[in-house]
Amino acid sequence: MATFELTGFADEAAVSLPDQIAILKENNMRYVELRQIDGMNIGSLTAKKAKEIAVQLEDHGIGVSCLGSPLGKTKLDQPFEPVLEMLKRLCENAHLLKTQRIRIFSFYLPEGKSASECRSEVIDRLGQMLDIAEQEDITLLHENERDIYGDTKERCLDLHRAFGTRLRGILDPANYLLVGTDPLEAMRQLNPWIDYLHIKDVRLRDRRIVPAGAGDGKIPDILKIMAQKPGLHFLSIEPHLTLFAGRESLEKDPGAAVPASGDDYVYEDGPTAFAAAVTACRNLLLQIPGQKE
Repeated sequence: MATFELTGFADEAAVSLPDQIAILKENNMRYVELRQIDGMNIGSLTAKKAKEIAVQLEDHGIGVSCLGSPLGKTKLDQPFEPVLEMLKRLCENAHLLKTQRIRIFSFYLPEGKSASECRSEVIDRLGQMLDIAEQEDITLLHENERDIYGDTKERCLDLHRAFGTRLRGILDPANYLLVGTDPLEAMRQLNPWIDYLHIKDVRLRDRRIVPAGAGDGKIPDILKIMAQKPGLHFLSIEPHLTLFAGRESLEKDPGAAVPASGDDYVYEDGPTAFAAAVTACRNLLLQIPGQKE
């Protein structure tokens, strides 16, 4: 039986690190997935800044579950050296922040190129990244972001089979739905590699991001499968229920997060939306026999 721990992207609720810490504590959370701090992406942090963040988090009893990096969220025909340099910097900062996990992606395909034409380049790049990470005792977790090579369950499976146990996985149900992949089938096929879940749901009839369980992401069934995996597994709250600061820089298409006035699931601000997302996830966990967060 798995032990679940909630973590999340507190940058969706607040910009400054002190405010992010306050939001986490208000929601009784002991971990954060770091992505943007004080308006700066985690991939751009200096070692000095990472040390300052580590001290503040430790002072408040907040651990870092993973670095939510942008690695691999660039086009395959763009230079690769900057990606490797960022990875080296992130590995150093991961040690300072006391986490062994870094989230990565598998690159946007160039215009006019098919996935099959790009496969060998993707495999080569990920292999180099894994070599660096392994030297640093860091685990890379691939997320199924839209429009990258590994955005469908078939191509994610291809990547994981290519690298065996070296490459671990993050499953994002909403991202799978938005490219026409059944997230529950993806979980069943990728189960040996999935160590970490992003809790984000989508309602397909209007492609609205909604709280976990209110959409078509089959998150309760995914959680039941995850609950059978032994060890500690993080459930990372990624609400996307408001247009939070910096969201436009994180996605090619931010999607329809915010409804018109009078529609359902309307939240007055980021902290309210984040709290609603946390509550929705906790309510789903209560439905799993013998499970608690």
